[in-house]
Amino acid sequence: MLRITFRQLEAFYWAATLGTVAAAAKHLFISQPAVTARVKELETHLGVALLSRSQQGVQLTPAGQEFLQRAQRMLQMGEEFERGGRSEQPPLDGVLRIGADESSAAVGISELLWQLRVRYPTLRVDLSIERSKVLNGKLNRRELDVALQTSPAMRPHVIDRFLGKVSVAWVAGASIEVANLPFSPDDAATVPLVINPHHSILHDLARDWLGMAGTDLHHLNTCNSLAMIMKMVRDGHTMAALPVPVVLEQLKLGTVRLVESNPPLSPIAYYASYLIEKKASGVETIVDLAYEVLEKAQFFLPNGVDRRA
Repeated sequence: MLRITFRQLEAFYWAATLGTVAAAAKHLFISQPAVTARVKELETHLGVALLSRSQQGVQLTPAGQEFLQRAQRMLQMGEEFERGGRSEQPPLDGVLRIGADESSAAVGISELLWQLRVRYPTLRVDLSIERSKVLNGKLNRRELDVALQTSPAMRPHVIDRFLGKVSVAWVAGASIEVANLPFSPDDAATVPLVINPHHSILHDLARDWLGMAGTDLHHLNTCNSLAMIMKMVRDGHTMAALPVPVVLEQLKLGTVRLVESNPPLSPIAYYASYLIEKKASGVETIVDLAYEVLEKAQFFLPNGVDRRA
């Protein structure tokens, strides 16, 4: 007799993924004791501890780490079974809810929208430009069909497809002088810098790089608008860590320049994340087209790998 239930799997999956029983309870619209009870039942049936609990939240045990992917697959299969033969309105014929972060939007969204209008004239697009954290929240709530972003959603109802990596570099206005090249973390105090705020991949990259010299990030300027950061850099007020494709046009015009650094900044991975229930109704065509548009715009680092495979 099958004793494991999808409710138990959901409680475990969301507690492990969101990091606390409280967050899992809020997501599932049940009480915290119910989440705890379901996880306990699952652990009893399996005969192993899946989560360790503390005041800070929950952490996966080694057995829980191994079981998490299996639970995700089972939940995905459950959703597919539950949908059964229900028909979905194909996004290519109705409304496509697409999200993108500022970097991919700046480079390719305008061209993507034009291509969609030409190829699918009956399609209406609902576009959201947000940080990846916000986009993932909308995917989690099924408020988007597809998102182009730097952080995979890693949810049982979302497919994450790796598209490629994007180069990142320190960028300066033409008028800013950098005394020591290559630019190193020890040189950070010699030039004005601006970085993205917390909860962004560019912030994490800059933080890790600057942290090599023990730089006090509290003394650095932050800005949550990529467009405004680019303007400040172009006007010669600051240097910033930026995705190189975003500044390609300004590089050609000579208004900004890339600053050689040691060590170089790490590239960013990009993903297309989309609802699994949209797979059969045409959304993968949108993902393929988005990839083609971004690759043509030199958004990704070349490596000879077919990222659509």
